[in-house]
Amino acid sequence: MKAFITVALIFIIVLTSGCLGSNSSSIAPNLAFVYIVGEGSNSILAQAVKSTGELSSLPLSAFATNPRPVSLALHPSKNFLYVSNLTANTISGFTLDHTTGVLTPIGTAVPPTPACTSPAVCANPIALGIDSKGQFLYVLNQGQAPGIGASISIFSIDATRGLLTPIANSPFSFASLTAGNPQFMAMSPNSGALYISTGPSGTIVPFSIGSDGTLTQIGAPIAAGAQMEGIAIDSKGQFLYAADFVNNTISSFTIQSNGALTPVAGSPFPTHSGPFTLALNGGGTFLFSAEQGAAGVSSFAVNGGVLTPVAGSPFGLVASGSPQPSFAIVDTTNTFLYVANTGTHNITAYTIKPDGTLVTLNDSPFGQVIGPQWMVITQ
Repeated sequence: MKAFITVALIFIIVLTSGCLGSNSSSIAPNLAFVYIVGEGSNSILAQAVKSTGELSSLPLSAFATNPRPVSLALHPSKNFLYVSNLTANTISGFTLDHTTGVLTPIGTAVPPTPACTSPAVCANPIALGIDSKGQFLYVLNQGQAPGIGASISIFSIDATRGLLTPIANSPFSFASLTAGNPQFMAMSPNSGALYISTGPSGTIVPFSIGSDGTLTQIGAPIAAGAQMEGIAIDSKGQFLYAADFVNNTISSFTIQSNGALTPVAGSPFPTHSGPFTLALNGGGTFLFSAEQGAAGVSSFAVNGGVLTPVAGSPFGLVASGSPQPSFAIVDTTNTFLYVANTGTHNITAYTIKPDGTLVTLNDSPFGQVIGPQWMVITQ
């Protein structure tokens, strides 16, 4: 019995010594997984999100897809992940292992799904969105010169296997999209609506979603500024925010029951230089604007759609270089903000304080082998 106790004590001491001798972030439990795409690798990179907010690579951390992956969409069930492949003009689907973070191609014998059947009709799938019920996948095709304008491809999603099937007459072209260079799309969580920012056309185009997945434009495009880029919608579907890259402002809209947009009093709200992508915390009480000109993140307190700058804003992204932030996301606990810096090949991570102040995490920014362009986070 004494021998057993002695061995047990030695085992405990060894374990304790190992823990004390290690970096605390390396032994922190995983909080979630983050999946990243961007220029430099035709794959989805997976990293573990520690409870401390820090990122650490998984043992198996790259999952091949088509050239060139640019955006991601996570199914509401969190069982399926989809990626748009810009130059291949395809959509790849994966099932997600919630324990290991490993991605497995959907339908091992099925090749990636074409964004549309004819490259002469649509090209360059740039952004993805899934309706709140998880029934349909929407693909924003940016188009290309000459003669191919922007369009939207729509697929029904098999709830069991995640397979994609184009709905009748997909893709769909809309005159309101052809004059611009759309890059961002946002889905309302509860009003059955979809919104697209048109870049240099300076408009936001709202669409209602029918029971069969088809889209109907809601009124005329809404003039919102000079160059509309990132858009974000709060979790209750009450407000939409849009970044004007040229005028250095953020437009704020109330979302009506039919999906139509009404400007909030005082909108647009001034920010710093070159707002490109926006992110909200889960409660919609703070808005974060990642800005290419300012090389930082502006933080705003939100009250009824009205934006008030947080003291100390903007918060720096990197110590040196031109980060060119392309995407921002808040984690599932609303504790951490992550910003993808395409220009410096890294991800800046912050702790979100109760007053909206951002504090850079230890070891941030986290270096990447690609120029990160899009991220999703799941538990």
